[in-house]
Amino acid sequence: MAQSSSAASQGPPPLPPGCKGLDDVDIIIPSPGVSAVSRQLLEGCARRSFTHVSQVTQLIEQGANPRAIGALLVRGATGPPYWRWRYSCLSFAIDSPINYPFLRARGADNSQVPVVPPQWSSLQLQRDILSALIDGGADINGGGCELMGVDRPIRVAVGAGNMTAVEVLLARQADVRGIWGPVMELPCVGGAAPPPTREYEAALMSIYRRLIQHDSTLAAERSAAGDSLLHLAATAPSTFSQQFIDQYLTLITSHGADMTARDTIGYTPLHLAAKAGSAILAEWLCRRITADDINRGRPPQPHRTPLAVAAEMLRIVIQQQQQQQHGQGEALGEWHSRRIRQHKTTIRVLLRSGAAPSIARIPTATERDGRHRHLVLAEYAIVLSELSEVVMSAINAALAPQRDHSRLLARLLPLAPHH
Repeated sequence: MAQSSSAASQGPPPLPPGCKGLDDVDIIIPSPGVSAVSRQLLEGCARRSFTHVSQVTQLIEQGANPRAIGALLVRGATGPPYWRWRYSCLSFAIDSPINYPFLRARGADNSQVPVVPPQWSSLQLQRDILSALIDGGADINGGGCELMGVDRPIRVAVGAGNMTAVEVLLARQADVRGIWGPVMELPCVGGAAPPPTREYEAALMSIYRRLIQHDSTLAAERSAAGDSLLHLAATAPSTFSQQFIDQYLTLITSHGADMTARDTIGYTPLHLAAKAGSAILAEWLCRRITADDINRGRPPQPHRTPLAVAAEMLRIVIQQQQQQQHGQGEALGEWHSRRIRQHKTTIRVLLRSGAAPSIARIPTATERDGRHRHLVLAEYAIVLSELSEVVMSAINAALAPQRDHSRLLARLLPLAPHH
């Protein structure tokens, strides 16, 4: 079970690999005109310099604005200013009891750097400070990145795996629905963040169950772009364990998420899983939807099946690898190799699940189309080679009556009268 924020009193835990702490970043105020007392409130929330809630209330009484916005900049980073990730005092006041990165800083050349803020000395202090900020006028539903919508306080709390903050926000009537991103969407820190730990996954799952308990219709919510939670999960980086993904998908589909719903351009979640090379999600879906759904095309293109989409993406990644073979770094070369493996695995998952009829629907009119079919047939040969002799014997036995019938017809047809 995850440790509470009181663990901070025993000394800060080590930073996960590839992450920065608050001591490694500067807090920048993108908007002009922010007072010194507001900056002090923002810095205090982010750096955990408050030891009692009275320090927060005193700053607000002195005119500090709890709606002040700040951004994180890695010290020494250069490049033009671009503040994609911005946070309010309320968002900065949320910590991660699992010590997992959930904030983003701008690094060199506008790169995304995951940041783990320090923990508060106790859960109660965190509750009190969050409540004081809300009482002082903090926007409980606002965020500093309105165009991206990734840092509403409730989404920050979810991404942090912080049930304490979630409970405070729910108790204060935080809006769990937002036009830019469903609160039940899988969090994505990206950058150099390490894979989620078991503790983080357990904390997330507890929060998702709590949100469903609060409002069961959240599972069927869609983003502003028309994507369901299943569509979003299909395109998310596959850093979560299969056990967690299984639990998450089971939770949302049991509360209304449609496994075969189409997005605004006609793709189902399986189409997007095939496009992203997400074999884990593709396998989960294929175990639960019909063969017709596995082989369903995109209106009005019946040939655009999940298998065809997976083949196209495999061809694209192979082509990129070939084009960048000379002069590419070792890391980029490994990225291409990993992506190729992921797409090949996804194609085999689809074929094992009944997507073979889609092969005949892959066009062959152009050389590129023929390449798609060739790539699929190569993976199909691997799938067939995996079948044991017992399975092949069973298949042959099942086909025996049809073969006998065909032989009988072959003998009788010459005897039939011709007209």
